[in-house]
Amino acid sequence: MKNAHLSKLWDTLHSSYWFIPSVMAVLATILAFTMLMLDRTGKSIDYWWIYTGGASGARSLLEAVAGSMVSVTATAFSITIVALQLAASNFGPRLLRNFMQDMGNQFVLGTFISTFIYCLFVLRTIRGEGDGYERFVPQLSITMGILLAIISVGVLIYFIDHASTIIQASHIIENVSEDLHKAIERLFPQRIGHGVLDNQKTSS
Repeated sequence: MKNAHLSKLWDTLHSSYWFIPSVMAVLATILAFTMLMLDRTGKSIDYWWIYTGGASGARSLLEAVAGSMVSVTATAFSITIVALQLAASNFGPRLLRNFMQDMGNQFVLGTFISTFIYCLFVLRTIRGEGDGYERFVPQLSITMGILLAIISVGVLIYFIDHASTIIQASHIIENVSEDLHKAIERLFPQRIGHGVLDNQKTSS
């Protein structure tokens, strides 16, 4: 009974669009505080790939990344809604569950939201010369923000290809077939009936 409840809970979480993005958002928050903690240690790091600009440039950079992530997230969500509407009208509402369980769409949404949240946490800590505070430009944190922005661009390219694939009839039929085989294996294990057949062979 406990396994059945856990299985039902996992199926509910797996079919939702908030679980994986929420987990990734929490991980982005932890990453932001970790990187800021490393920057506050005061150790100078001199690599060519580390951000070395000033406070104004860092603000502009992170504001551009955060703003673009909001726009891209809205676009990706709109495309997902359109895909769900097409699936419901062309293939029936019962197949919506398969689209909702698609890990690719959930991961894409989580990546964009995580990048946005990370940039916000880092952006609020940047201090320039004329801000009335001690100058603080978190070089490692800003570099990580740039890396997350590059990863988000790659994820966007993946999403465009993935969104055009999941609404194809061949892909939908394949997913339904996989779900059917998994349900048969779960409800009717292969060992059922083997003992009866073995007894019949022994008696004959």
